[in-house]
Amino acid sequence: MTILKTIIQGFAAGILICVMSGAAALAQNPGDSCDPDSAQGHAARLDSFSGKVSVYGPDGKPAPLETGSAVPDGATIRTDAAGQAELVIEDGTVERSSRILVVPGSTLAIHGGLYCSDLRPKADGGRWSARQIDIEVQQGQIEVEIAQGVSHSFNLEVSTPNSRAVMLRGSQQVMQAMIRVDGLEDRPKVPLMEHPRIREHVQMLLMGRDPEELNPGQKQGVMSQAATAALSMGLIDLEAMSILDDPQLKPTMAMMTQGRRLDDLSQEERSAVMAMAGAMAINLGLLDPEKIRVHAQPDEYTYVQVRAGKMRLNSRHQGRQRDKTVEIESMMFSEVKGYELPSPPEKIQ
Repeated sequence: MTILKTIIQGFAAGILICVMSGAAALAQNPGDSCDPDSAQGHAARLDSFSGKVSVYGPDGKPAPLETGSAVPDGATIRTDAAGQAELVIEDGTVERSSRILVVPGSTLAIHGGLYCSDLRPKADGGRWSARQIDIEVQQGQIEVEIAQGVSHSFNLEVSTPNSRAVMLRGSQQVMQAMIRVDGLEDRPKVPLMEHPRIREHVQMLLMGRDPEELNPGQKQGVMSQAATAALSMGLIDLEAMSILDDPQLKPTMAMMTQGRRLDDLSQEERSAVMAMAGAMAINLGLLDPEKIRVHAQPDEYTYVQVRAGKMRLNSRHQGRQRDKTVEIESMMFSEVKGYELPSPPEKIQ
């Protein structure tokens, strides 16, 4: 019997304890032989689930939902108010007991995991290898436990709408953490020019001039610059608006990213790419600054609690000292509220 240790104690949402038994045998283990030409890697395996749980592949189509089934790289997992799921990560440990618990009312995307590597000195086929797991918690909460003795090549990174947390630990430590996202529903939206940070930016552009004194061309220029600033601040999500998929932008995006995923770019690179893509979208008429609506208040709220091991946490909001990080050690927590920097770590009471 494998026991998933409870990560949260005394949390307002309640204590979740998941006891697993009879887990399905895993089909691929790190180090096993594989065929690089035909083997399909995956991010994790579904160890158990209850209530309503949905798994979608990277193409948006429903994926198989049964105990032991592979969760593909790029999959999205959703649990309803009564559903929960536990994933096992094949990360190179003897017991392969690293796990992710997805609690009720949560949505996450998962990337990375196990893949068939043919980077070997002899042409004798490939071997299954573990690599970094990237989890994007879009709403709700996850609990993670990375087992002792994980391979040196494996790492864990968890992102939320306003933060990024990276596992920091030696290979012989267990890492346990909880990441929760709140405040993403029912946020009012306002016209771009009414956002407080954009108003501040526009006032700097005008240098004391009255906006009413501008001619139509000048007003349009100010609006375009305001939209570009909003993109660099992370206030406009071009991905959610599906603008980046427009055929007129795709070739330029591929050139700017050099074929990489946006999530694989550094924050500086992503900010620059988004600003340039937004400027092009405006020039092409794909994005109208006068019709843009942004959230009036920075209500995103991320709570990271580390029960064992260490994590490095930083804010993902662009434009406000986003590279400053804090290290959260065992039995400590930190928060990221809206556009603010991570709070100094505090001890768990």
